[in-house]
Amino acid sequence: MMAMRVEAGRGWGWLVEGWQLFIQAPGIWIVMLLIYVGISMVLMLIPFIGGIAQVLLSPVLIGGMLYGAAMQERGRPLEIGHLFRGFQDQERMGPLVMLGLFSVASYVLIGLVVVALVGGSMMMGMMMEGTGTTLPPEAAGGLFAGMGLVTMLLVLLVVTVAAMALFYAIPLVMLAGQNAWPALQASLVGCWINMLPLLVFGLIYIVLAIVAMLPLGLGFLILGPVTACAAYASYREVFADTADTVVGMRLEK
Repeated sequence: MMAMRVEAGRGWGWLVEGWQLFIQAPGIWIVMLLIYVGISMVLMLIPFIGGIAQVLLSPVLIGGMLYGAAMQERGRPLEIGHLFRGFQDQERMGPLVMLGLFSVASYVLIGLVVVALVGGSMMMGMMMEGTGTTLPPEAAGGLFAGMGLVTMLLVLLVVTVAAMALFYAIPLVMLAGQNAWPALQASLVGCWINMLPLLVFGLIYIVLAIVAMLPLGLGFLILGPVTACAAYASYREVFADTADTVVGMRLEK
């Protein structure tokens, strides 16, 4: 699983290619997105386990979208059933759920960071009160502001690393037949050496997301599928060797 370095401008190129895939079957892509959102909302309504189930199963459904993009890119018709391809392929479902478990672990780590730092600041304040030690308001405000900044930076770090690990891991598992842990490692490397095109991709996506929110958020019915197709285009280029030699064989089955 050797990742290739690409030019920064490819961040825009991936979105263009994603749009080109989307407009080949826009109706089916929108229906697939609505089904994905509907499943996610129903799972979130289930007390206690619903949220965890949604996170665990999201890579399976996203993998199905990427499978549809791969089929479409090879000239095959896009089908709504492609969304559930990960559930049909038992060899892929296990590793995809493991990627979901990685996401759950990331959320837990974020929670622990917040509890440790915020809780630690509160305990420090209580201990100082108990010993009769007082800080000037300016010093206390600076201390809590500093702890808040550290908390925010650590949370941002965890979110960034998790996103980098999952971005290519889902297509590597779903399309290239990789196991979860090697796919996570390869995804981190792929994202690291392509930080510039991914930064361009992300900045343009932010602008598009702002535009998509204007008509009551309906723009996401288009932006969502385009993003999935663009992620597939990025994977196909960054992991060209793996995609060409493994994905092609899997799709012929």
